[in-house]
Parts: sequence; C-alpha cells; structure tokens
Amino acid sequence: ADAAAAGQLGAARAVLARELSLAEIAAASAVPGLRTEVFVQGALCYSVSGRCLLSSWVGGRSGNRGACTSPCRVPWSVAGESAGTPLSMRDLAAVHRLDDLRRAGVAALKIEGRLKNADWVRRAVGLYRRALDGPARDPQVLLGEAAALGDYTGRTMTCAYLDARREELTGAAAGRAAAEGFSPPEANEPEDYGESPEPSDQPTSIAAAATYDLDISVGPRSVECRCTCGGRTETWTIPKTVVRRAHKAVAVGSLLEHLATIPLQGCRLDRGTTNDPEFLLVARASNALVDRISAALRLARKPADDLVRIVLPKSVLTVLDKSPRHPENHRSLGDPPDRARLEASAVAAFLQEVRPEGGLIVEGVLPGRLDRLLAACGRVPVVVALPQVFFDEDLPAVRDLVGQCARAGVTVEVNSWGAWHLARQSGAPMESGPGLPVLNTLAARSLGELGIRGVTLSPEADRRQYEDMTAYCSVPCSLVVFGRPPLMTTRVRVPDEHLGKLFADRRGTRLIPRRERGLVVYRPESPFDLRATANDRIHVAHLVVDLVGSPDPVGEWYDRPQRKAFRFNYDRSLA
Repeated sequence: ADAAAAGQLGAARAVLARELSLAEIAAASAVPGLRTEVFVQGALCYSVSGRCLLSSWVGGRSGNRGACTSPCRVPWSVAGESAGTPLSMRDLAAVHRLDDLRRAGVAALKIEGRLKNADWVRRAVGLYRRALDGPARDPQVLLGEAAALGDYTGRTMTCAYLDARREELTGAAAGRAAAEGFSPPEANEPEDYGESPEPSDQPTSIAAAATYDLDISVGPRSVECRCTCGGRTETWTIPKTVVRRAHKAVAVGSLLEHLATIPLQGCRLDRGTTNDPEFLLVARASNALVDRISAALRLARKPADDLVRIVLPKSVLTVLDKSPRHPENHRSLGDPPDRARLEASAVAAFLQEVRPEGGLIVEGVLPGRLDRLLAACGRVPVVVALPQVFFDEDLPAVRDLVGQCARAGVTVEVNSWGAWHLARQSGAPMESGPGLPVLNTLAARSLGELGIRGVTLSPEADRRQYEDMTAYCSVPCSLVVFGRPPLMTTRVRVPDEHLGKLFADRRGTRLIPRRERGLVVYRPESPFDLRATANDRIHVAHLVVDLVGSPDPVGEWYDRPQRKAFRFNYDRSLA
C-alpha cells in the first residue's frame, strides 16, 4: 500500500524500509510503474525506519530529520538490572544476497555512506560492484570482506530481516549468533551520544566593531541560551548531557571567557553572563553552542540589501503564498483541551466520566468492533486511528476497517501514506495524525489538497515552528498537548520478560515497552505536558490529550497541569 501510494503521488522510485523481508520487498517491487531501492550495507535502526522519536525526545536532535545521536546504542538497565546494549542493532550486510534481491525485483542497491570517509566508500562500492558484475563467488568470502567494512563500529553483521527473522539482532545477542559467518568483535559503543572532537584553535585577535550579549542559564532539565545583537534576540535551549570525561568537557564560564577573545561573524562578545559558571558541557554540546551563536549573529548582521534576489516562476509563488488561517483554528495554546486520544479498550470507562467536546481519536479498533464503538460513543464524535506502522500481513484487516468506516461515514486518521492510499480508494473521510506530522504550512496545504480534512502538527516541533505554522495554516490542525508518544516502534523480537519493564539509561531516559498490534512500542514512563503553557500566537482547531499508554486515562485528563512539566521540544530548537 505504501509503494502504491508513492507511485500515485508521482514517485518513480521508492527506497524501502530496512525491516522488510524478501517477500515484502517482492510485493512492493511488483507495484506497476514503481522501481524499488533497498539498503544492503550500513547501520540498522532498532525502530522501524522513520518512526523513531528517541533522539528528539532526549535532546531535540531528530533522527527523522537526519540528526540522530544514537541514544539507543548506549548501555541500558531493565527493571534496575544491567542489560548491556539490548537496543543497539547489528550492522546490515547483504552482499551475499544480491541474487535474492534481484529475483525480488529490486532495481537499485543503497549503501549507507553518511559519516564515512572516502576510503570506506571506495571499498564498499568496490565490493558490491565486484559482487554484481563478477562471476559467482563464495558467500563466506564476500561476507568476510563486508565484515571488514564494519570494523569501525565493532558490531557484528546481519541480514536476518530478509529472511523474516527478528531474533538476536541487537548487541545483547552478541556472542550467541556466529551462524551468519561472523565472529563477534569486542563492543565499541559510543559515549556521550556521539561526542565531537575538541574544537580547533581559532584566531585570538578581535577586530570587530559590532558586539553581542550572551546569557547561558542552566536549569534543572536544560540550558537556556539568549543571544542579542543589533536589536535582534534569539533564544534556544540545549539538553543537559551526561559528562563522563570531565577532562574533555568545557565549563560554561570558561566558554564565555574564550568567546570574549575571538570574533564570531565579525562581532565581539560585550557581555557574557551565566548562573552556573562551573556547569560542564561535553565537547559536542559546546561546539554546537558556538555554531548556534554564530548562526544567530550571521542573521542579525546580514543587511537586507545583501540578500540574493531570485525571481521565482508564478507557479512556485502560488505554492509559497501564505494562505489565511482556517477559521476552525481558533483555540490558543493554554485553552482547555477538547479532544482525547484513547485505546479502544479504554473508551467505555472513559466516557462514563468524560465526554470531550471535540470527540475521541481511538486506536486499536478491530474491523468487527466498529458498530460497538459507535454505540458506546453515542453523540461524541469519533475518529478511528489507523496504525502508524503496518505490513502486508496486516493489509486485509486495515482495508476492511477502512471500508467499514467509509460506509458508516466515520472519519479515519491516516498515519502513513499506505493508509492514505487505502482511505482514498474507499472514500472514507480523512484526517492525518502524528504518523504524518506537519512541520510547515506547505505540508498542511498539500495534505489538504490530497483530501485530508485536518492535520496534526508534529510533536517534535518547537515553539517558533508552532507559531509560524499556525499563523497561516489553511486547514484545521490539531496540537497534542499531553502524552507519551511512541518513541520507538520495532519489529525486533523483544523477550516477553522485558515487556512492561522499565528501561533506563545513565542519562535518565526511562522507557516502557509493550506490545501494540503485533509490534513492540517503547513509550516514555512520564508524559510531556503543554497544558499549563499559554501562547496566544498558536492557533489550532483541537488541543489533544493523548492517553494511549496512560495508567489512568480519566485521572490524567483531569490532572492539574504542572508548569515545570517536561515540554518536549517546545523550549528547544529542533535539529
């Protein structure tokens, strides 16, 4: 369904998720008019491709936007006991399976070359070129060469997903599975979530007339930065990071002293202040902070007449034109929530206490239970949420549910392009949910043009993005103001004894896995909460309280919001 949607949207080629089996790859490759591309060498994600919020949750760096800091690869404890690296995936190597991929109809192979040096890319491309063009070679010889490509990570190799095998795929399994032709090397997992090298020496002379002020305020959960130059003020937050190598870290006071000796964008630091000069930043965080200051100064100092003027075609201008805000977007952040998101099993008990004005979004509805759900809801509006992730084996049930909703006139929430394709075929009314998140007004408008009557703003967005999006959003939009979002959704086989248990890392991230519709979903132990946040520059049609995974849906709906609650990326700048 996803591949068919890609073709309908005009794509000539689709890159398939790395979690697919050969049979699923063959099904996608059989979609008429669409060519498929498949990853064959590189890293694997623990979460289903494109469905991970963990890096964004712990530090505002979105894996879905290419900025993942790999927080899954660090050691974790389970129920208070050390568990090694149960979320750190092995690396992918499929050089010995190219004939299988060819028979499955794959048109192109993809090698993950990000963050690799030129020599690695040369060796990887050369290996696959020889495997494609040369005579048949011993698979073990090919695997041996591929293993050498993984030396930089210290992780064993696998192609188990191709055979629909989902066991022994992570670091916790290292040493038990040499059946794939590799002996497990010593683990070499990153610390401090990808710490960068120390910054290089910079000029120490100052020849700048312009000045800027910088304040770095260390709070209980994050560090707030405020940079003022030329009447323009930029504010942002960075996460507090665990410092395990203090000799490589930089104290905030020392950083301010260093900034006072160097020019940035032709500006010198006039006033640098902080409430905690001894607070330590890992090198990666301090480098990123200097980069962010430099970017803020560059924007502040750029004269308007220095901007490059480009004459755009009328068709492009039409697309970029700012539309008036939809009249249904009249609620402001800080108003009482009007919608609840629930699991189907929790609806009846919830409605005995609460009947939200904006209705319910219901997950986990089975095709044969729609009539019972509608009867329980009565006059309360219902939106049936389709799953964010489903595979070919799930298609009959999803298609059946969508057809029933269409016949009953019930709106479905589409959370993937495959779900959009099925809903469009059936004629069911559609909204888009967190699985098709919106980060700009063009995306919202485009979804509206594809038949979607309402959109959901990305839970990853920050304050400024929410303000910018809702100022000109031409379709009704929803903002989730409370919830435990699915941080990872995985196809990896998770031991039953781990389900429902607390996963924790040394940084304080706390997750609880549970089975949801055949997959395992990791949700945070504690929710984010924007209900106590007031902002009359954010205008939406619905303010949604997500109670999926809640231990007490009614109690949490009525909970008094805390002003010091975790607010996800609202106070950060999404990277």
